[in-house]
Amino acid sequence: MVDHRAPADVTMGRAWRCPTDPSTAPSTDVTAPSLRPWQRLAVRLAAAFALLTLLTVGLVGVVIRERHKRELEDTVGTQLLNIARTGALLVDPALHAEVTRTRTSRSDAYVRIREALGAMQQETLLTTPIYTLTDLDPASRRARIMVASDSSAKPGDSLALPAELVEPLGWTFDDGVARYTRVYVTPKGKRITAFAPIVDRMGQATAVLTVDYPVDIYLDRLNELDTTIWRGSLIAAVAALILGLLFARRLTRPISALTGAVGRVAAGDLSQTVPVRSRDEVGQLGRAFNEMVTGLRQRDFIRNAFGRYVSPEVAQTLLESLDGLRLGGHKREITVLMSDLRGYTRFAEMGDPVSVMDVLNDYLGRMADLIIAHGGSINEFIGDAIFAVFGAPLDQPDHAERAAAAALAMQRAMDEFNQALVARGGQRFAMGIGLSTGEAVVGNIGSEQRAKYAVVGAAVNLAGRIEGCTVGGQILLSPATLEHIRDLAEVGPPLQVELKGVAGPVVLHELRGIRGRFAQRLDAADTYAGAPVSLPLRGWVLEGKQLKGDAFTGEVRRLAALHLDAITSAELAPFTNVRLRVRWAGGRESGDLYGKVAGEVDGTVGRLTRITLTSVDPEDQSALEAVVRAGHEPIAPAPVSKPPRP
Repeated sequence: MVDHRAPADVTMGRAWRCPTDPSTAPSTDVTAPSLRPWQRLAVRLAAAFALLTLLTVGLVGVVIRERHKRELEDTVGTQLLNIARTGALLVDPALHAEVTRTRTSRSDAYVRIREALGAMQQETLLTTPIYTLTDLDPASRRARIMVASDSSAKPGDSLALPAELVEPLGWTFDDGVARYTRVYVTPKGKRITAFAPIVDRMGQATAVLTVDYPVDIYLDRLNELDTTIWRGSLIAAVAALILGLLFARRLTRPISALTGAVGRVAAGDLSQTVPVRSRDEVGQLGRAFNEMVTGLRQRDFIRNAFGRYVSPEVAQTLLESLDGLRLGGHKREITVLMSDLRGYTRFAEMGDPVSVMDVLNDYLGRMADLIIAHGGSINEFIGDAIFAVFGAPLDQPDHAERAAAAALAMQRAMDEFNQALVARGGQRFAMGIGLSTGEAVVGNIGSEQRAKYAVVGAAVNLAGRIEGCTVGGQILLSPATLEHIRDLAEVGPPLQVELKGVAGPVVLHELRGIRGRFAQRLDAADTYAGAPVSLPLRGWVLEGKQLKGDAFTGEVRRLAALHLDAITSAELAPFTNVRLRVRWAGGRESGDLYGKVAGEVDGTVGRLTRITLTSVDPEDQSALEAVVRAGHEPIAPAPVSKPPRP
């Protein structure tokens, strides 16, 4: 069984066209014009590669330089900050307040503070004085020096501050937090300054101790780093230029060959392809070109091959119409046919790959011919399942009638197909078909290079669900399909089922025949004839591919080529998948027989459970047919009972 929940689609090929008439063919002169060195792609690629390398190395160098500069600022600033904090602790706030009040250098307070700051400067080997500041005026960017570690200033002297110091100095006065600046420029060079507050007994910063330091000697190391970065960038650029030339020549050589080949194709010469020696984009381009040439050689074959998937009229309409392959879609009422082989999956797993493919191709070939003969389009082969559409891409008012007739013809063709298989020692197969009619979106999706003819809509999903309810040899119709062919169709009793994704129960009908121009019917006698038997039975319920619950037992009372009627110890709901084992006359137990519960039928001992066989291996098939041939009186077909309402 195949899950039809996802709508399928089929790829429509586009035929490349090239001039074949010598009178309309372009000039055969495809010699490339002479190019100057700077016009060559290899040179441009190498130059771009070198420039990119230069920029990359330079950018990395700038990042490294900025990082070193920031580390330098943090290192020097932290050292100055420690000095400033220590110096602020050495200054007695009371003595400094006296100096601020008297503003004389002859006071004992001034001398004591100056000696402490001088000792600090000498101990830390600072080349710049340490001083205390008060009376900050941010507007004029000035403050007053109260005490300096040297004789460079007197108490109360005004000091002009660089703009970079005004804001951090004001913060220290306001919040009493020590801090340092980044590198700033003065007429005497580049410097970093640290501030520490001198706090009185009330916790207020009455003055700020300032320590600055020239950092030019440290920045000289950054200049050396700049030189190293530029040298490295130039060396990397030269190396990249050389390597780029070598790489670009290797890249452009196949492009040049491809250019010449394109010229030959434009001239109508399709006899040659280009060599492909790589797996990169250039190699992909070469392979794509070779595939294009192959497509051009087979453009006439494409039309014929396309006709194998749809009727010749549909193929001609799509390939010759200007709008046939245009992307886009539209709504249209269609009838969807979904078919699936019962037992083929097991056959494919156990059979020889060659014989499996032979059987599959034989089956699909027979069914495809019948679908196309009735005007249908095969949207996709899904393993052993077929997804076909009637009413698209060509509008067909009688799409439901055509689909029903095609389904009947397919079921009738299964007899001949099975006879051929049995003659070769193979097993029989049964096919279930679901038909659904409704509105769907149909049209081309994809791109200009790759397009698909898609059919999307609830009718597609419903057809898959209906097909999943069929037993071997059945054709089930949706209510909408039956409504379209009610006057022509011969159907069995209604089946009320619950389908996944569909609200409420759905009433299905089994199609047994059709009247009109496609008149035909199924021979039910061959399907339901059987022989009376009494064979022990064991079975298991299948849910997906897993066994569900314990085994049940029973007795087979009637046996036919494609089904059996049995008394079972467990009540089996219609459409339940089961795995069975039967003990044949003589005591031999069969292999695994797979089937689906069709419902209840009348028997000589009461109601029997009918199980349609979907997969039987050749040995058990032979035993089954021997039992059927030994039967004396065929049993008339018994209609499948209507499943109970849920």
